[in-house]
Amino acid sequence: MDDEESIRRLLGRLCEQEGYSVVLAEDGASAFEALNQTSFEICIIDLHLPDTHGLRILRQAKKLYPDCAVIILTGHGDLQTALEALRLGAYDYLQKPLRDLQLILISISRALERQKLARQNEVLVDELQNANRELDMRRRQQIQYIHHIGQALAGALQPHDVARVLVQAMLGSIPCDAAGVLTLPRDTQHQAMAITGAPQRLSNRTRRLLVGMMADYLPETVRPDARSIQMWTVPAESTEISDEDWGTVKYGLLSLRDNLSGVVALARHSDEPFSDEAQAIFGILVSQGSIALENAYLFGRMRDLATRDSLTGLYNHGHFFEMLEAEIARAERYGQELAVIMLDLDGARGLKRINDTYGHQAGDELLRQVGRLLVANLRRADIVARYGGDEFVILAPQTSSEQAHALANRLCARLREHAFIFNGTPEHVTVSVGLTIFRPGEKQTASSVVGRADRNLYTAKNRGGDQVCFLT
Repeated sequence: MDDEESIRRLLGRLCEQEGYSVVLAEDGASAFEALNQTSFEICIIDLHLPDTHGLRILRQAKKLYPDCAVIILTGHGDLQTALEALRLGAYDYLQKPLRDLQLILISISRALERQKLARQNEVLVDELQNANRELDMRRRQQIQYIHHIGQALAGALQPHDVARVLVQAMLGSIPCDAAGVLTLPRDTQHQAMAITGAPQRLSNRTRRLLVGMMADYLPETVRPDARSIQMWTVPAESTEISDEDWGTVKYGLLSLRDNLSGVVALARHSDEPFSDEAQAIFGILVSQGSIALENAYLFGRMRDLATRDSLTGLYNHGHFFEMLEAEIARAERYGQELAVIMLDLDGARGLKRINDTYGHQAGDELLRQVGRLLVANLRRADIVARYGGDEFVILAPQTSSEQAHALANRLCARLREHAFIFNGTPEHVTVSVGLTIFRPGEKQTASSVVGRADRNLYTAKNRGGDQVCFLT
């Protein structure tokens, strides 16, 4: 459903070549008519149609066909719209223009795979419920518990929450001495994470041993270094500490198609194998966890599309202003200062020279490396964003003018001294830096604070660059 004929026909041909049956709609009226006449497994919807908003079509599609996977495709998305689409049941959120048309096919394939797994899970649950009539009360409670776990997993929108619910589910439904989940990161900005739990508290040795065994179970190509894994623990019911080695360990991969997200482990100190019943429940939890973890990663990707700069991975211009407004309100409430620092690569000693000498791909890499260097030299509480072009902006909460001036000069020096390597040649760049301080009681807006830093930036640039300007 797209009002641009070229995009509509292109997507139609692309899907037909993959063997899918396709219905095209150019506006809201034809989309609603198609939904009323035909059932769909997948709907691709543009948000902005000439006679309606795509979210209305999303609501109708989910009302008529609750299992239909809706993929939002738009060139005018923002965080609020993305979150609203997710709340209404959208499966994926892609922004136009698509750099790679395979992205839409991958999204469709994953959606169909998820529907297949969901149907398989429903069959398994039905079979367990039928068998449940002949089992004792404990078994019936177990089935009900699995159902509640499925609901909890469906509501988990962060990988950490999915892993925690899975560990608690295994401990609550399968007799074992420990359970663990290790999730893999989807980008270089995050680390592998492991959550373990047990009826008794695990010693550091046995906990690390279990995490190491989970890591070793993963393919070598994606196996994280055990020293880099962030480890968390679900609180134990007993205060006694267990330090025994592991005997029997049951593993399951968290994966949809070829997209590996992590590994789950169920462990016993003894060599006694897990029963068929325990393994069946374990299989259901692994399937549910795979779907929930993929949904959590998709939610994170949708959030990043609306808040992150696609080139550098830093926060974008719009989201920076949202965070600055929140920090100004917090600074006013608690009587604290905050600093805003704007940096712009100098022309003759910056991006233009790298572009002219090595090409625009090298210029893009320079911007990425500058972003990483800034992040590496800031506190965890500081926020850095790409403001636009080769300009960056930093928000430093609870920072005095003296601290901010020292930070700005340090960043200026770090960039001047750092060697950026292109084609084996070290290159150096310089920046002009504008600094301003927000003080409680000034009645300044986010725009006026940034405007003041911007004026100081251009004063530094007019003075020859490679310096910090702080005019109060």
